Amino acid sequence: MELNERILKYIEVTDKVDTLKLASEFNEDHQKIVGAVKSLEALDMVISEGVKSTKWELTEEGKLVAEKGSHEAVLYRSIPDAGILQAEVMKTVPNAKVGFSKAMSLGWIAIDKSSGAPLVKRKTESIVDSVQDHLNEIRKGIDNIPDNIRSDYKKRKLLQEITLKSFVLTKGPKFATSIKKMETDLTSEMLLTGAWKELQFKPYNFDALGQPPECGHLHPLLKVRSEFREIFLEMGFTEMPTNQYVESSFWNFDALFQPQQHPARDAHDTFFISSPATSTEFPVDYLERVKKVHSEGGYGSQPLHLTNLKSYTQFGAAPSFVTGST
Repeated sequence: MELNERILKYIEVTDKVDTLKLASEFNEDHQKIVGAVKSLEALDMVISEGVKSTKWELTEEGKLVAEKGSHEAVLYRSIPDAGILQAEVMKTVPNAKVGFSKAMSLGWIAIDKSSGAPLVKRKTESIVDSVQDHLNEIRKGIDNIPDNIRSDYKKRKLLQEITLKSFVLTKGPKFATSIKKMETDLTSEMLLTGAWKELQFKPYNFDALGQPPECGHLHPLLKVRSEFREIFLEMGFTEMPTNQYVESSFWNFDALFQPQQHPARDAHDTFFISSPATSTEFPVDYLERVKKVHSEGGYGSQPLHLTNLKSYTQFGAAPSFVTGST
């Protein structure tokens, strides 16, 4: 039988039940019970009301104590009949500091200093490890421990209080002990046969998120450009500002040692602006160095021996601004 139907049959008998009790009765994980309840609630078959409760459970150290005994009991059992040096017992017994203090306060052990070095001896022939007994009771779900003792165990980090969130279930407006499968699609066959009239359809959830569309992809040239950019950045280069859309002819052409008869300088390849028409805002000494390389050559380049070049006295001055170049 499906878990959902088991829950419905249980509610039919009890009229009201807590999901924690259902988890215990069915020996199922509580979250699995809650998931089944949510699906039943969506069908209006049950009504749930959230509740909070607290529960004491053992910590990891508490589980160890419940299994092997309290620190004081472990220390007591490690003491031989003839006694043991205090320094040795503090070194060899786990959690000896806590166990020694508790065993002393309970009157289980005593210290004999008559022979010089402190000797730890048993003070009683037998003990009752109430800490271990209490923790085992809590682990079994029996909690009859006085509040002051429970607080002491909490300080010793043997117990912890946890908050449990559960749901109280009652019958819903469409309660039934069996679940009729609801159709999700209206098919042409249903329309032709008229079967749709007798079927129950699952209501549309207009608040549900749609299927995310597939995203676009980078253009192959943009991919290559990005790869080149990453290579240069990894080599130590830094990026310069690229938002200077209007640039002087000097910086766009002359400083790059582009010949003045180059086709890129023509009006059909470069957009020139008329306002401002010229520019002289560049270092004069650098202008002269660029002019000299163009005229006489330098740094391994040959001079431009062309008679139709513009006068270099107007080098970089006119036309001055370009808005783009191929």
